[in-house]
Amino acid sequence: MHRMGRILLPIRSHRDPSGRGASGSLGLGLMDRYLCDVLVTMDGPVGAVPAPISGGAVDVGDDGRIAWCGPAADAPALGPGATVHTTGILMPSLINAHCHTPMVLLRGAGEGLPVDRWLHEVMWPRESKLTPGDVRAGMRLGALELLANGITTSVEMYFSGQAVAEGATDAGMRCLVTPGVIEDPDFTLTGPWPEQLDEMVALRDRWAGSDLIDVGMAAHAAYSVSAQCLTAIAERAAGAGMPVHIHLAEQQWEDAAVRERTGGLAAPEYLESLGLLDGDVIAAHGVWLSPDDIDVLARNDTAVVHCPCSNAKHASGVAPVTDMQAAGLRLAIGTDGPASHHRLDLFEEMRTAIRTARIRSGDAQTFGPAEALRMTTAGAAEVLGRDGLGRLAPGCWADMMALSASEPALHPVIEAEDDPLSRIVWSGSPGAVSGVWVAGRQVVEGGRVLTLDVAEAVAEAETRARRLAR
Repeated sequence: MHRMGRILLPIRSHRDPSGRGASGSLGLGLMDRYLCDVLVTMDGPVGAVPAPISGGAVDVGDDGRIAWCGPAADAPALGPGATVHTTGILMPSLINAHCHTPMVLLRGAGEGLPVDRWLHEVMWPRESKLTPGDVRAGMRLGALELLANGITTSVEMYFSGQAVAEGATDAGMRCLVTPGVIEDPDFTLTGPWPEQLDEMVALRDRWAGSDLIDVGMAAHAAYSVSAQCLTAIAERAAGAGMPVHIHLAEQQWEDAAVRERTGGLAAPEYLESLGLLDGDVIAAHGVWLSPDDIDVLARNDTAVVHCPCSNAKHASGVAPVTDMQAAGLRLAIGTDGPASHHRLDLFEEMRTAIRTARIRSGDAQTFGPAEALRMTTAGAAEVLGRDGLGRLAPGCWADMMALSASEPALHPVIEAEDDPLSRIVWSGSPGAVSGVWVAGRQVVEGGRVLTLDVAEAVAEAETRARRLAR
């Protein structure tokens, strides 16, 4: 059983500023009822995906939680003041389990370079010029893209954590903020790592009352952070009850680099020896993991986030997803940053995850759409330790996404042959997203984000990106 208890704080409904929704109420006040052609709940046992419901209904109470969910024919009578909405496919909104969203300001830079050169020659020199204002502007622009694409929760590894948190709250989305430590002469933005760790704890305390933001600790990677710093992160995170976010085995050369500095230990074993894996760890990528490495992660219940599009773009490799599944690891999918892969699109990531897994195995039945969808919803919520996210079920937060019934790519529908989960993953896209809600509050309507001025966010980000490119 994983150790992670609470990472993301519950969000208050727009109808309940007191935050009483955190009590577990099933919404005994005013209701919103959402009727849909197809209801995808993702509410099954760990590792399982329940069948979609044809003609479904979801009732959302005034506490922002789901009060009832199931076939519309079985729905309870609505009381006075209830509002009824109709839609095509209704499902949990998506969770992006590894991202660097403010890197929208660097989108397109360093095209065609492998990760090591891309970091040292392009990214870190430009990022060393970032201001907190740049980071907030980048997070605001990226949040527009995330929300429009059906993503309401994102795990962010980026600098200037206060600015990341401010940008996310401006947009009204959930975010786990994990400012990353890098010890490299090519990166000069941040101060000494002890000061950075102090700031991470202070940031967590500063946002302790937030309904949208929680804070973890992060180390860039085993090869880019000293043993002393990694040990300190493990100790500080354990003492403060904070999760740890780290890149792991993203590139083939990392293994030799880590073994050289550790006397022969592979990265997972090295991190285990430092105590880093004792806590709640989210490891991104996991491309170059051996069977022994996977065993180390499994015995420490370390979660792994698969980023197939970024790994493909940089020719980093194909992660052994099915091997990690077989070992019982908690798995999720992330987009990585919009500079390492240009899009913040989990539909594309799900399809790429399936394709690359099948190429790796040579088996067209390996790793299906239901498994990929779970890794962006209920499975991702398990990685975050948040049972109230990623599912549509009584007591869960009403974090939902609607796909338009009129989206051409989702048709035709032949009832005798239809697999809605396959249809969503293979044919779904951000263009099909017609509505998005966070705890019952609508944040996207008709493909338009309601929480930020799009033109203003784009213009500000454009100005700041041009300065960084000089």
